[in-house]
Amino acid sequence: MNRKIPIGLTVALMAIAAAITFIVSTSYTMNIFNGLVADVQQRAEMYQKLEQIDAYVRAYYDGTLDEDKLIEALANGYISILDDADARYMTAQQYALYREHLSGTHLGIGVYTSEDGGYPTVSEVIANSPASMAGISVGDSIIEINGKPAIDLGYAAATDLLRSPSGTQLELTLRSDGVDRKTAVSTVQMTIGTVSTSIYNNLGRIKITEFNEKTYQQFMAAYSSLLSQGISGLIIDLRNTGGEIFDPAVNILGPMLPQGTDIAISIGKDGAESVYDTALGTRVPNIPLCVLTNSRTSGPAELFAAALHDNLSAPTVGTTTAGDGSFFETYPLYDGTAIILPISKMRSSVTAFDGTGVKPDYEVPVPYDDTEAELSTLDENTDLALRRGIEVVTSQISE
Repeated sequence: MNRKIPIGLTVALMAIAAAITFIVSTSYTMNIFNGLVADVQQRAEMYQKLEQIDAYVRAYYDGTLDEDKLIEALANGYISILDDADARYMTAQQYALYREHLSGTHLGIGVYTSEDGGYPTVSEVIANSPASMAGISVGDSIIEINGKPAIDLGYAAATDLLRSPSGTQLELTLRSDGVDRKTAVSTVQMTIGTVSTSIYNNLGRIKITEFNEKTYQQFMAAYSSLLSQGISGLIIDLRNTGGEIFDPAVNILGPMLPQGTDIAISIGKDGAESVYDTALGTRVPNIPLCVLTNSRTSGPAELFAAALHDNLSAPTVGTTTAGDGSFFETYPLYDGTAIILPISKMRSSVTAFDGTGVKPDYEVPVPYDDTEAELSTLDENTDLALRRGIEVVTSQISE
């Protein structure tokens, strides 16, 4: 594909010239004008340099120029020099997967992958998915799909096949520890469960694995179900819980906090604070509760824990959270790609947790790795943080 790079130097300079004319003709202050002129000059120099490089390469480079890769590299390069690990550029495929992930739905066999040696390698397996039921595990490399080598297909095409329309039968060859095996799976359109419940004597427990667009409905359904069963206390488990968006956490907190409470405060780049949302107070818990946290409790989960602690005196149990209050905004681009930029920091009405985390009221160091895989092997007796949470809520009930 050989087309000119859409840098748009001429159009950009014409627009810049028009902007200067407008500024002068409308009698803007000289300081503003001078600042904009400096910015205009920098932009002009940037476009001029790119145009010169492009001209030299096209005139003298003895090789093939991949236009698509060049445009992707320019976009990636721009974001990479922002010196902010949270800022990122996404290809069209990455952005589509990102939107799907936020929506709480999945089309495919139930895996997320990363590229390793040219092969799609499983980085996450969705619970109760075709992949999990077929025994596919994190770390498995997908070597062949329907008899075609994945490395020959290319990573993008291979992952597209894994996301074929619902009901598509796929024959996979998987490699783990140098051993190959074959399995058959079908693609499905599924809703990802992010909330689960359990009951210990008269105490209910709600476990949230992630905050996405389906979490509010799932949480409120679980919350209503536990209350209808007459629980006398509640444990909310936010260990290993994160998410890219704060809205689901704020939406859940809305009915749970006293009416008029400031749920979240957004701190802009200039340090100015503004109220992100206020509570409705329609379903404030009238039972004791506590929140379980660990070092992987991040973002919206930290806001959730801090808000319950600040406004309902819900004690936190476990270890200090990750300390990530970054609020992201997504900006779609014309070709289906997108950039994500952190634009502010979030905090609860009392607690600022970015950089410091939410410190537990009852610290519970654990001798095991607090990952979900490890926690899934424990029960209320061997899970030390859960056991302490049960003790804390039971003590509140007694009081």
